[in-house]
Amino acid sequence: MKTNYIIAAALVLILILFGAGAYAYNVYEQNKISQEADSLLIRDYSYVLGNKNAEVTVVEFFDPMCYACVKISPVVAKLVEKYPAQVKVVYRALAYHKDSDIVLSLLEAAREQGQFEETMAAFNMYYRNWYANNQLNNFVAWGILEQVGVDTKRAKEFLDGNQAKIDEQLKQNLEDSEKLGVRETPTFFVNKKLVKSSNLEKEIETLLAQ
Repeated sequence: MKTNYIIAAALVLILILFGAGAYAYNVYEQNKISQEADSLLIRDYSYVLGNKNAEVTVVEFFDPMCYACVKISPVVAKLVEKYPAQVKVVYRALAYHKDSDIVLSLLEAAREQGQFEETMAAFNMYYRNWYANNQLNNFVAWGILEQVGVDTKRAKEFLDGNQAKIDEQLKQNLEDSEKLGVRETPTFFVNKKLVKSSNLEKEIETLLAQ
């Protein structure tokens, strides 16, 4: 009888230890996935608009030649204006269209001179001027940089020395987006959660109300 009790107790102990081990492993895997998602969503070179310590992080995968991205751009920009301390926007560039990489390189050249946001807004505003009939007008694109105050000579020198680095970052963005299941632009993640464009503001308001 005593032997049976010892065996039963041992089995219970094994089950408890197995359950605890399974739980610990599950927690470990969840933390691992969460950490991987952090690195996939935000890279150290990603452009961040707004308070870097904000409680709500909006990550947008965008393509400057994507008209849907252009249409929603005012909404995205106003998020930081509306919630300056609470919301930040992280831009992840994807070169889905032919010559998108050229425009994204121009944005990086503008960023080097502290003119990223102004140049992005100008590209969106004059979208039909520099991108017509599915063709990039390179002359107009460079003219937009000059219009917002970017030193184009310095920009060309910057690109001459940094194009390979920019290309590598765009490649990394594409790889990250594929791992995250991104299939189109714009695609938004709010605090790591995939959110439809139409629900973007509602999701943020819900998080801030919690």
